[in-house]
Amino acid sequence: MGEAATVFWYAQIAKKPADGARLGGRDRKFESVENAAAFVMEKLSATERATSMIMTGSRSIYSTDIRGIYEGLKAGKGRD
Repeated sequence: MGEAATVFWYAQIAKKPADGARLGGRDRKFESVENAAAFVMEKLSATERATSMIMTGSRSIYSTDIRGIYEGLKAGKGRD
């Protein structure tokens, strides 16, 4: 899983825009899927996590799988 990855998510906004404009998404690039998963689980709010996905050059990773990757990382660190 050492491939570069980009996290895409929609930022949490308390109120809907009055003019009905579409809310823009955000993204951030990472050197690995593991770093991207850690960012999603540690830095994004629960609402933002629900809208997030990780994209690599070969696949898309959605919230359930992101959580699994993150839990695997945490379990691995506990063995050190």
